Amino acid sequence: MPKFHNKTRQSSSIPRKLLREGKFYLLPIYYLLLTSELAREGIKNSGSYRFADHIYANRPKGKFIIGHLLDSVLLKLKSARSLRSRYIHAKEEIYNFIAATTHKNPIDILAVPSGLVREFFEVAHELKIADYAFYRRIRWHGIDLDHELVEMVTRKNDHHKHQMFFWQGDAFDEETYRKNKNYDMIISTGFVDFLNDQDTLLFYKIVHTNLKKGGIFFTSGMRPHKLSDYLMKTFAELHTQYHSEESLKALARQAGFKTFRTYQNELQTILIGVKE
Repeated sequence: MPKFHNKTRQSSSIPRKLLREGKFYLLPIYYLLLTSELAREGIKNSGSYRFADHIYANRPKGKFIIGHLLDSVLLKLKSARSLRSRYIHAKEEIYNFIAATTHKNPIDILAVPSGLVREFFEVAHELKIADYAFYRRIRWHGIDLDHELVEMVTRKNDHHKHQMFFWQGDAFDEETYRKNKNYDMIISTGFVDFLNDQDTLLFYKIVHTNLKKGGIFFTSGMRPHKLSDYLMKTFAELHTQYHSEESLKALARQAGFKTFRTYQNELQTILIGVKE
């Protein structure tokens, strides 16, 4: 049965867990964190799409003045800045890819798992204004296991009326990708942060199979930040799988990507693979 790899929390009650472990002194911190919108989402729903999108949006929210201030502090942490960078770089690489495209055929871009695909909606909106002819050539696709999310982004697109298509599916199921023959670009950020090397390699192989020749794979990996890692594990049971730059390169190579490049932004490693 498909599973949400980002749902790592096991305890039904974090306060009870802290008491059971004799860490009662952490309870005030736990309740303080709940005033922050970002921390509350992380605690309640692990690494959810709302958690990631809140960081991408970079707008503090929270209960009372203290919650708003705490949210602002958390959004300024190196880990949050690094995570935000992957969405920014995804937008940049989409623009780089379509600018380098010379053929006149439709361009199919897939996000898997899709999340709220903030980058898709922003690039589509910007292209619609700047270059409508090119905008009409791009078909945006999104796969996600979360049925509620798929309905949410579909409703959002019903309003904007871009050429976007979203469906529910498991990123590890080959049949999930068959709604389209193959893709010019596949984007996956944050997913391997919850996968071990074996599962990451399997996912990379599936991506490689579903890219067109010359297609681009944009993905990312995270390195640890001590304070953030402690907070996530202690108060949210959010356990991240960290991947170094060399690890991502090795896995991409094993998956069949002979040509790729990487770059880093603080704790985030970006990998761009090309299917030959």
